[in-house]
Amino acid sequence: MMIMRKNILKGLLCLTLAITALSFSSCKDDDYPPITLTSVSSEALLENNTLEIPLFSPGVSFYIMGGNGSYIIEAPSTDKIDYRYDGNQLTILPQALGNASLTISDRAGNYMTLQVNVSYPETTYHVSEVAGIAQGGGLTQDQTLEIQNDIEANSPVQAGGKYVFTYTNESRSEGMVTLYADKAGTNERHGIFTQTASDNGDQKIHIELTDGKSYDLILSSSFNPDTMTKTEMTPGRILWQDVTDVYRSLYPALEKAYCMQSIPGETL
Repeated sequence: MMIMRKNILKGLLCLTLAITALSFSSCKDDDYPPITLTSVSSEALLENNTLEIPLFSPGVSFYIMGGNGSYIIEAPSTDKIDYRYDGNQLTILPQALGNASLTISDRAGNYMTLQVNVSYPETTYHVSEVAGIAQGGGLTQDQTLEIQNDIEANSPVQAGGKYVFTYTNESRSEGMVTLYADKAGTNERHGIFTQTASDNGDQKIHIELTDGKSYDLILSSSFNPDTMTKTEMTPGRILWQDVTDVYRSLYPALEKAYCMQSIPGETL
């Protein structure tokens, strides 16, 4: 009787160990890597499962990685985003300003939730150098230096500062603008702007600030103050402003005056 009981206990122990081993084996088979997204291009701003996407853009595409490879895409009812999934790539399309979420799951219970922030597109122009230019055959050397120094001191943005243009329409022809006077971000000013293209490819930018000041800037790939045409003399892009009328009443001999603001990596 004692031997029979020992055999039964031994059998139960073996069965328990076998079931436990089978259980561990099953968990390992279902242990898929977490679901993640890999951007198809470098344009997507994805960090900590949060995507920043500009309105009016054609959308951004991702490869879905991890999980068991069979994915289900779900987005709560929203007018902020839309999506397309062809079994290979997931493309997220902006529809309206605001925040939305999108969940990617598989049939093994893995999932990830993507937070999407849709905002107006922006362009930032960092100013690396400012130069004043004054021309006039009747100007003395001291007068020329005085004008140039004053132009540089009164530039809308100093070296190290920046312009941030926020486009509120699809053609990127108007919107809001913020001027940061210097690298420290002091004297932050806000306003609106309109932008039009000229025949030679330059961009004319008209800025009106809330403090009442306005500026007319030209964004050009290069500039020759003698001929007012593009030239290889000054590579890269420049924001320049014609300030002749500002100084001519004080210096009648002045013929032309410009405020030149260089974009980083370019030289005046």
